[in-house]
Amino acid sequence: MLMNKDIENGYVPFPPERAQFYQKIGCWENRTHFDLLKDASQQFAQSIAVIQDHKKLTYQQLYDHAIHYGTYLKQKGIQEADFVLVQAANVIEVFVVIFALYYIGARPIFCLHGHGAYEIENIAKQSRAVGYIRVVEDEKQPTASTITNEFSFPNFKLWFRQTIVSQKDLAHSFSMLKEITPDKQIKIQATAQDIAFLQLSGGTTGLPKLIARTHADYIYSVKESVIAAHLKQQTKQLVVLPVMHNFTMSSPGFLGVFYVGGTVVLTQQSHPRWCFDLIQKHSIQQVSVVPAIANLWVNSTSLTDYDLSSLEVIQVGGAKLLPTLAQQIVDKLGVKLQQVYGMAEGLVNFTHLDDPLQTILNTQGKKLSRYDEIRIVDEQNQMLNQGNIGHIQTRGPYTINGYYNLPEVNLRAFTADGFYRTGDIGYIDDQNNIVITGREKEQINRSGEKITPSEIEEFLLQHPLIQNACVIGVSDQYLGERVKAILILKEPSDTIHLKEIRKFLMSKNIAQFKIPDEIEIVQDFKYTHVGKVNRQKL
Repeated sequence: MLMNKDIENGYVPFPPERAQFYQKIGCWENRTHFDLLKDASQQFAQSIAVIQDHKKLTYQQLYDHAIHYGTYLKQKGIQEADFVLVQAANVIEVFVVIFALYYIGARPIFCLHGHGAYEIENIAKQSRAVGYIRVVEDEKQPTASTITNEFSFPNFKLWFRQTIVSQKDLAHSFSMLKEITPDKQIKIQATAQDIAFLQLSGGTTGLPKLIARTHADYIYSVKESVIAAHLKQQTKQLVVLPVMHNFTMSSPGFLGVFYVGGTVVLTQQSHPRWCFDLIQKHSIQQVSVVPAIANLWVNSTSLTDYDLSSLEVIQVGGAKLLPTLAQQIVDKLGVKLQQVYGMAEGLVNFTHLDDPLQTILNTQGKKLSRYDEIRIVDEQNQMLNQGNIGHIQTRGPYTINGYYNLPEVNLRAFTADGFYRTGDIGYIDDQNNIVITGREKEQINRSGEKITPSEIEEFLLQHPLIQNACVIGVSDQYLGERVKAILILKEPSDTIHLKEIRKFLMSKNIAQFKIPDEIEIVQDFKYTHVGKVNRQKL
């Protein structure tokens, strides 16, 4: 079986007793990702699946293109169970590539558009990938051949220049596919419990870790997310975040939209005017963003220039959403806010759309599945009572049991009884909502006092001159770390001094040791590839 080969190569499967349990209770279905598209093409054949600029694909067209391109890839030498790196911006062709690989039983590795040759080479080595497809819109951009020619290792058995380039006309974009006679009889041996793809861990330092997700566990999380987000066939979703990101794919993401037969509208720009125009033009109902983008939108001077009345729900996840910003989203955008706390490794939590406003503003919601297990522990790994802040650990029907091909990392990242150490700090409130207070690595240790940056950032956002704030620890000879606040002001012409900031925070009656020792005014923050504030670079 494929599973045996994967285990030899570093895959950590679900323990048999848990796998049997999840299958028995109906969490896991005997369904692959290509089955998801096939079912959608049969139910919603002529409905528009995806739009990018002037280009559109119906579900039937997406299905047909995937079969054509899958046949082409098989002719090129891609075999079932092969890993293939896929790198693309938010372009329509990426869906053809992904489902083409699923069609022939190959497994995509979702690389972010911003990754360079250094990251690509290391991901390829660790995964033992056999090929690389980079979807580009401009033929002058670096292609697969120009990057892979720099590689000096033998794992690649397939070397090919990226073969899909977006042109002005969609028909021309896929003209090469028309010359291929599609093989509609391809049969794959993989089951729903085999690896579907590899995603990358979303850290801000070092090389990403590989996350192996199965068809069964991932589709289960998509199906449950569709329910939590109230998606329906009429839903039009604007995809702003990178299309390869876990949040964008499954919470409920574009897979959730495909699951119900809705329409995905792609954009490569997060600028308010650009996105507001698309929301107005396509009558978008749902969008998912990170806090940094939400902050730009609510502070945009063009907010009143567009009709955003179609927008029903804005999801915010990927980083801690401060209550002050959450309230601004509700007030200024006039939408329902849904907080999403999750990770590519598995666990997802949602606030419910009918939750009380204070729950939506101040918590990250309830676990997606009744079978998710979440525990809060102290520094000695001892369970804490409900309401106490500690380290968050989890396991469940769609949370991985180990990173791919990283046995030494797994010893640190997972407990002996199979719980994933998320690296997040928080607690469970009396309504069973999870509240994230910070990250272990973000905590500031000032003379032995532990400081959570998000707590100070929330107070700073309440200052009338401050648009955004990031609090970090800076190495100090005497204090260990001193507290530094990096600020973006609402008006570039404004000025603010440390003395004023300290006075403002002292008026909030917070502990003296939490008050910043220094400030810096900047025009913008440094961000990761998925739009999170990169505290390490700051």
